[in-house]
Amino acid sequence: FVNHIPDNAFSFLTLSNFLFCDAAEIFVFLSGYAAALVFGQRAGREGNAYAMAGVLARVWTLYVAHIFLFVIYTAQVAWTAQSFDNPLFIEEMQIAAFLDRPHVAILQALTLAHQPLFMNILPLYIALLVCFALALPAIPRLGPAMLVVSALLYACVPLFGWNLPAFPEGAWFFNPFAWQFLFAIGIACGWRAGVEGRPVATPDWLFYAAAAFLAATVPIRTWVSLGYYFDVVPPAFAQLAFQFADKTNQGPLRLLSLLALAIVVVRVVPRDATWLGARWARAIERCGINSLPIFCIGIFLSVAAHALLVEYGSTLANQAVVTAAGALSLLVLAKLLSWYKNQGRARKGAGD
Repeated sequence: FVNHIPDNAFSFLTLSNFLFCDAAEIFVFLSGYAAALVFGQRAGREGNAYAMAGVLARVWTLYVAHIFLFVIYTAQVAWTAQSFDNPLFIEEMQIAAFLDRPHVAILQALTLAHQPLFMNILPLYIALLVCFALALPAIPRLGPAMLVVSALLYACVPLFGWNLPAFPEGAWFFNPFAWQFLFAIGIACGWRAGVEGRPVATPDWLFYAAAAFLAATVPIRTWVSLGYYFDVVPPAFAQLAFQFADKTNQGPLRLLSLLALAIVVVRVVPRDATWLGARWARAIERCGINSLPIFCIGIFLSVAAHALLVEYGSTLANQAVVTAAGALSLLVLAKLLSWYKNQGRARKGAGD
């Protein structure tokens, strides 16, 4: 939510300004891990067919949510542009093609090809889960070989320029041919830990190498981030850095940053860390438990916050107000959703 508010000063405090990765990498990696954990165990208990059906049911839920969010998003942006008499807002949020040719754009949206600003992560997730459903029966026997194939596909992306076409022009912002490798790594880790019962162990040399990589990356990335505001970074250096940290094609710097971060966090943060049980940590955890509705509402709130800042001034005080109000709204919503789920489980248990 914080990063989805354009030019929000508080986004400087988030991960993307200290490492060459951000919440997108964390989401894709953990999604692969969770998919293997949940559906891999289900396949072992109830068979591959039922597990594959479960994955596809999740895909359908995500698809319906994406289309619903797309409709709300376009209506919100169009209404905001009209109310504030600001047609540039339509161009910035990338829905001009929809308003010009809605009969074509809606069909493109249904095929996931039309992806306005902020509306590109769910299509990637849907595509990755469909591939996971098809690959699920073969993972127990061919898991390592499939990971090698995934790595080769990732390596071929910059060589051959593979991507899926987008509407009205260009290609998918999150190239599924590239991002599938990080998802596959998450699946491999989740399968080993959750299905085979053998958590991935990192030798000391790998931990120290990952820590050294992060120690070197943080000041460089911070320097590049500061250069955006103060023009202190040579353009050639910044261009080179972002060439290897290309977000669309999951540049190697982004991949290495996420893997190094995961290695260090797993070693440094124990499962029973006391702070994980703190009230503030539980509040954030509830957002993860209710990730889909929180994400959808977060998109709506970020567009609203951006519109307010554009029309009423993007001062630091205004940014603080809309950022705090939006974050608090998401935390409250997550608490209400968790309360509702717990009530449902309690009533079901009492009925049984």
